Amino acid sequence: MNRLLAGALAIALSTGAGAQEIRLSGLLDAWIGMAQPPGSKRVAAVNAGGMSTSWWGIDGTEDLGDGLRVEFKLAGYLRNDTGAPGRFNGNETLFSRNAYVGISGKFGTLRIGRDGAPNFLPAALFNAFGDSFTFSPIVAHANVPLYNGTGWESVNAGDTGWSNQVRYTSPNLGGLTAKLHYQFGEIAGARGRHNAGASFLYFKGRHGVGGFLQRVHVDNPLPGTPGNVKAGYGRQDAWMVSGKTGVGPVTLYANYEHARNSAHAGAADGATSNGTSTTWSASADVAFGAGKLLAAFADTTWQRGPQDGRQRGTLSLGYDHSLSKRSDVYVVGMRDRIRGYRRGDTLALGLRTRF
Repeated sequence: MNRLLAGALAIALSTGAGAQEIRLSGLLDAWIGMAQPPGSKRVAAVNAGGMSTSWWGIDGTEDLGDGLRVEFKLAGYLRNDTGAPGRFNGNETLFSRNAYVGISGKFGTLRIGRDGAPNFLPAALFNAFGDSFTFSPIVAHANVPLYNGTGWESVNAGDTGWSNQVRYTSPNLGGLTAKLHYQFGEIAGARGRHNAGASFLYFKGRHGVGGFLQRVHVDNPLPGTPGNVKAGYGRQDAWMVSGKTGVGPVTLYANYEHARNSAHAGAADGATSNGTSTTWSASADVAFGAGKLLAAFADTTWQRGPQDGRQRGTLSLGYDHSLSKRSDVYVVGMRDRIRGYRRGDTLALGLRTRF
């Protein structure tokens, strides 16, 4: 029965394709252990999305000839510990990972719809824990707020994906690629409220640099109302520079980000109208057997505004063991501190597979 269903699905996806290719793909990641964000009590749990956020989707391309291709992708996140769709409850959509149509050629690639924001790849590609929103200190600081008594704000506004977006990616020029992003705000009565940004990546062998800058006025995946970028703020300007280098079995990574939040609704004067944060991170991975030893640290400090003087430091240590080209098993320990609150200690054993 399962073979019959698989065959039927394959036929359905390929019917009438001709020069068209359609693929079903995704990733499932689950871990068991003791979870404890700073300021909270420890909980024994089974959770999804340890080293990577679980997702599934379909994508396709059509060859138009003369180097031109039309492409599309629909992909959504899921929480495979409970079977719930999306990354979280609330402001989330079915295909919040990707939902775009585009065209590519010698000129580069142009995509329209929902796709990655400028801030994502310069952080995810330049740290030892990759795109882990759970265990990567730099990714967690940048993108994951804590909904507990600490009231900790993530650094970046506007999510790691932007909706209603036009995104251009340049051709690869000797290892250098650049992206330009523009998100229409689509908020009635709020002309000029939109998101815009740019990012770049450069790789030569095991060495690389990357970075982004962005101005954010509206939230994602759904824009909501003006002023919801950060609690009470109307705009954020942020930038990051990242780098990596490899020597023998060791790869070293570093990141630095500065974010400025402005136009605070409750500010009485200019001295308190802005809130800024600085974040730095250093990490390394070391080839060991069929896997890698991982170590990473990030520090974020807020200046001025409601978060003035708040500081967070996070250390993660782990080992990621490859089982095959698609699957790996990992163990991670993480210590997370926010000044003035009980530290958080998390220990996890997880399994990740791609399809």
